[in-house]
Amino acid sequence: MRDTRPRDADVEQEFWTAEGELKARLRQQEATGRLGLAALSGMSLTGLMDDAVNVVAGVLGVEYCKILELMPDGTTLFLLAGVGWKEGLVGRATVGTNLQSQAGYALISTGPVVVEDLRTENRFVDTALLREHGVVSGLSTTIHVGGYAYGVLSAHTRNRRVFTEDEILFLQEVAEVLGAAIERRRAERDKESLLGESTAWAAAAERRFSFLAEANALLSASTDYRTVLTTAARLTVPAIADWGFVDVVEEDEGSVSRFAVAHSDPGDEPLARALQSTYRLDPGRAHGTARVYRTGAPELIAELDEDVLEDIAVDDPEYLGVLRRIDPGSYVCVPLRIGGHVLGAMGLISARSGRRYGAEDVALAEGVAHCAALALNNARHRASEVELVRELVRRASEEQRVISLPRKEAPQITPRQMEVLKMLSSGHSTREISRELYLSEATVRNHIRGLLQAFGAHSQLEVLARARESGVLP
Repeated sequence: MRDTRPRDADVEQEFWTAEGELKARLRQQEATGRLGLAALSGMSLTGLMDDAVNVVAGVLGVEYCKILELMPDGTTLFLLAGVGWKEGLVGRATVGTNLQSQAGYALISTGPVVVEDLRTENRFVDTALLREHGVVSGLSTTIHVGGYAYGVLSAHTRNRRVFTEDEILFLQEVAEVLGAAIERRRAERDKESLLGESTAWAAAAERRFSFLAEANALLSASTDYRTVLTTAARLTVPAIADWGFVDVVEEDEGSVSRFAVAHSDPGDEPLARALQSTYRLDPGRAHGTARVYRTGAPELIAELDEDVLEDIAVDDPEYLGVLRRIDPGSYVCVPLRIGGHVLGAMGLISARSGRRYGAEDVALAEGVAHCAALALNNARHRASEVELVRELVRRASEEQRVISLPRKEAPQITPRQMEVLKMLSSGHSTREISRELYLSEATVRNHIRGLLQAFGAHSQLEVLARARESGVLP
């Protein structure tokens, strides 16, 4: 019988191959790290780009490397920096976009473009620039800045070559360093004129993120339905509303039960009790919980008028009187979902504060509603959704047993996505992750989109919840 055991020579060859690949990857990582530090040190963009093309050529062992900038007309790429090219071409030569060049093709591709033999390539047109230099193999990747394509980083060789996954990843990492550096320089250039506005925006964004992070923590700690929904209403007051409410719809009985009401003024307790009632569900209503339940879409009314109040009051003069005494000025109502089913709605009302709601407030309310839905999922009984609705309307007792959802199978994510996920779980913003990992903000957003897709989530908060649920995060 033939001996199929690996020979010592084969084992030794595999060892040396693996060791060589490891050394090459370490060299690539060190080079990327040095470029990242150079970018952070304040080196000029011209100097950084010159360093980058030389580093890429040296690490990959190729004769040519170039950085092409996309011109405003969108049809031309300008040779901004390069190494190995004939004298006078850098700073002067151009190539076409789209299918007119390898670099142009990279701009319209979803990932890096790798060419093993340019002579047999049929995806795009060969360019005079590459032909004149005898280029056979190469790879190109887009440089993203602020969510847009800034240009292309390419490496080429006169020898036929198959580039490894690590080499392709290295080129992408260098492109990310360049994109982040360009974005920082642009931000610094515009900083003086936009300082006040950007600071206010960043502070507001940070407040929104902190609010939702706290909401998620409080709601996820709730162990029964009643606590979850009561907490959801209370969280909104006074942070983002003067009044907050949660409605639960029981479609079989054609009614809406106001499950929880929160208010900012202790003197409004009688009004709060008057608001907490059950009323008839009229699906034809143009506003309020009935509309949100019917459409599954949020409702924003920046300025409430008498006609809207009358529609919301559902032909109930007493209820209309309560609404008039509250004197609401602005209103947001968002759907509350569980298991793909609209359970009811959560609403925000602005009154004495004079706050006027906008799109950002809708997003914030949806965030709280989503956190509440996740918490409800975690406290879900074996009962059907219809039974769950009835249980909520009857104010389920705290003694009922709670069963957690089974742990879902963890999705496959890349090491870089795992780094981004861990930083998100620590409360880092996109900008902070960009700086920490030497990535452009656009690249970080791409990784976050990848995480959303991997976990089947609709928000960063849902990603974190599902990551913990599946064991990806502790």
